[in-house]
Amino acid sequence: MARILEAKNLSKRFYGTQALDDVSIALEAGQVHAVVGENGAGKSTLIKILGGVHAPDRGSITMESGECAFHGPADALAAGIVVIPQEIRVIPAQTVAENVLLGHVPERRALGFLPLIDRRRMRAEAADLLERFNLSLDLGALVEKLDFAERQLVMIARALSRQARLLILDEPTAALEAREVDRLFEVIHTLKGEGVAILYVSHRLDEVEKLADICTILRDGRVVDEAGRAVPAQDEMIRMITGRDLEELHRPHDRQLGAPILEVSRPAAEGSDGDDVAVRECEVMGLAGLLGSGMTAYLRGIFGAGKTRPGLRLKGRDIHVASPREAIARGFGLVPGERDHGLVMGLSVRENIILPNLDKLSNAWRLDKPAIDKLVVELMDSVDIRPRDPGKLARELSGGNQQKVIFARWLAGHADVLLLDEPTHGIDVGAKAQIHRLMRHFAAEGGGIVFASSEMTEVMNISDTVLAMRGGQIVAQISRDGDYNERTLRVALGG
Repeated sequence: MARILEAKNLSKRFYGTQALDDVSIALEAGQVHAVVGENGAGKSTLIKILGGVHAPDRGSITMESGECAFHGPADALAAGIVVIPQEIRVIPAQTVAENVLLGHVPERRALGFLPLIDRRRMRAEAADLLERFNLSLDLGALVEKLDFAERQLVMIARALSRQARLLILDEPTAALEAREVDRLFEVIHTLKGEGVAILYVSHRLDEVEKLADICTILRDGRVVDEAGRAVPAQDEMIRMITGRDLEELHRPHDRQLGAPILEVSRPAAEGSDGDDVAVRECEVMGLAGLLGSGMTAYLRGIFGAGKTRPGLRLKGRDIHVASPREAIARGFGLVPGERDHGLVMGLSVRENIILPNLDKLSNAWRLDKPAIDKLVVELMDSVDIRPRDPGKLARELSGGNQQKVIFARWLAGHADVLLLDEPTHGIDVGAKAQIHRLMRHFAAEGGGIVFASSEMTEVMNISDTVLAMRGGQIVAQISRDGDYNERTLRVALGG
């Protein structure tokens, strides 16, 4: 098997942080090589070095033509290295065909000298690419009209138009539902058959176990498992990624559930019954559904931020919530799916934690700063926000720590009900286990949780009860005292 790229002893330091320390990795044609690790393990730095964004302080990169020194992303691209980042980089106002061939659009000459885009040839070349990989997209559609998964396929088609020798995928399934993941995997298998080397970075260890041929595990900037080893089992991967066993992944559901703390009734849709839901004290209720199923709208409606206002009973009393401000006053907390919607990134950890709780942390005409400092320190310790720096800006934290800041905010406000929308989206397995621990602790203290996740395994593992949603409606309720398994949930979701 031909070796496409070999990186030896790569090291990179940013100020006082050793981001990579003596990392070596070899990428072979026709193989999927997974790289896994916690946030801050060095995955992003490795990707940026291979993609030409950063130059290593030490070490070498060798490809088929010899040792390489990339002076920018253009050099890496010219060498056949194509990176598809987490952030989708497309031009929304251009068509699918224009985005697919972005940077090397075919030209023709008018009057023998005037360069114009050869649109007929552009569409033909883009159509050939999409057909080759069985990608069904309207070439003339504006990219701004596409959903996230379709935009990602446009980026992959663009990568293929560059005749990639090495394709680097950074968290490619983070926002995809099961069918879209399957379609992406089909493309990856086709590329493997054509001899493309694939570097696959993901927090989803079940995907790594299913897809990867070999796996490299990073922790604190170093390789902790020998590169080139076959993919280990998930529990073993977790131990190597975090340096410890994560008992949260195996904790039994032995809490005694109490009386209903939140009851939700929605107006009946035309031709259907309304959806009545009761969340009990100490209960974690999961929402499961495919993209567009309405889970986010359901949570936002309860929080007073949606287009519809469901009927609500809190602790046995009818309440009306017309706005997020009223929801917070009533004892609701929301952790949104996009962290920049839940945090003010330019404010400090301290400021973000106390933001919705200012009236509870003030006396007379000013804030009670000693009380605030004491509370923030206690909460940072309790939810394990790292680093322990209340003055650090929210945007400087990892995704997992940003989520924990939002949790700390609602713990400071003594919320009764937490509404969580994809609370572990895009965070590593260690941070995910900590978020699950916080959820369990909140419920054990008598609170109620309603949380949405596109990961069926997560929903089934953490929930006491699961609601299946489709088309904005609850189509099934699955309880642990019944037929509680993924197969039942998939059938309910129509999968």
